[in-house]
Amino acid sequence: MQAPDSLIDAAVVGAGVAGLAAALGLSQLGLRVALIGPPARRFTACADIPFDARIYALAPATIDLLTRLKVWPQVDGRRVRAVSRMRVFGDAGDELSFDAYGARVERLATIGEESELLRVLTTGVAFAPGVVRHEVGLRTLTVEPKAVALELEDGTRLRCALVVGADGAQSPVRTAAGILAEVVPYPHTAVVANFAATQPHDGVAWQWFCDEGVVALLPLPGNVTSLVWSAPHALASQLMSLTPEGLASRVALRTEHVLGALSPLGQAGGFPLKRLTVDRLVAPRVALVGDAAHVVHPLAGQGLNLGLQDVSTLLDVIKARESWRNVGDFMLLRRYARARAEPIGLIRFTTDSLARLFAIEDPLVRRMRNHGMAWVNRIGPLKRELIRRALG
Repeated sequence: MQAPDSLIDAAVVGAGVAGLAAALGLSQLGLRVALIGPPARRFTACADIPFDARIYALAPATIDLLTRLKVWPQVDGRRVRAVSRMRVFGDAGDELSFDAYGARVERLATIGEESELLRVLTTGVAFAPGVVRHEVGLRTLTVEPKAVALELEDGTRLRCALVVGADGAQSPVRTAAGILAEVVPYPHTAVVANFAATQPHDGVAWQWFCDEGVVALLPLPGNVTSLVWSAPHALASQLMSLTPEGLASRVALRTEHVLGALSPLGQAGGFPLKRLTVDRLVAPRVALVGDAAHVVHPLAGQGLNLGLQDVSTLLDVIKARESWRNVGDFMLLRRYARARAEPIGLIRFTTDSLARLFAIEDPLVRRMRNHGMAWVNRIGPLKRELIRRALG
């Protein structure tokens, strides 16, 4: 048990991808770090279910961070797939396409599993000499003039200069710090599942905006594809009630059999979608990252990337601090908040606007948005700017 009067540099609350990355990065800056929270759930592959249904489109900026943390080389290359092209369709058939060659990049994104990121980050933290792991929850948090006092569920007491809240959308750290959050539910549930396809995907990611929501097929190794279907609640309930084989047939039909016939690889999952906005990213000696700081619509696949760029920016600000400032200095935290304001605001505005635009059923609006997609598809510099922002 940590001595109650000892002062450490930072406590990271939350042991998901963002929390593990923050703890590892802070330790690599030479700081003494406590990582607080139960381990995140882990997926174990088997012959019938070879891939985790929880997958992410990792932007190059995210991979840059994981490389800096020295964990990206440990990711199993057999469990990730490069995206070479993306094809997006409107509800009238107009197409907007992006490809890595035209953007002069190696790949648009890399599709990987949450469980694989958790594995390599957990291993990195285990070998980091500056991290002490506490696999229990947070009980109380009290901000003092020169430190933060924490009490954990097992009675352990800690004092630290900085608390990083990486504890998810329901963040106890955010609540204890007095940071307000506005949650706006979307009228959609995301249905996720993996399928084996009879036709090769060739590294192409597909997305359809249609009257049944937003449907995406993302490439995984081999002929495996991952579904993310942001469907109206009633339709999502219907999809979740289907047998795995019935859902596979329904998805193949909805996606016009672009990958041929589909066979299920495990059960589908579903989670209601929402937008979460905080009134500030920081409070005295507290900084929020990841879902504790923002939740956006998944249609652009930027949620995890946004959270890991929070971590990257926080690490950069702390690394560049003046020698006489400690890591919890409020001026440092304000620098972090200012640096993240525009990127977070841009992604939130873009995803929210697209979600609302394609939910409008008016025929005139439908024609305008589809003509807009076709127009953007013809403007090379605009497409390259969109790709540049997506790459981070």
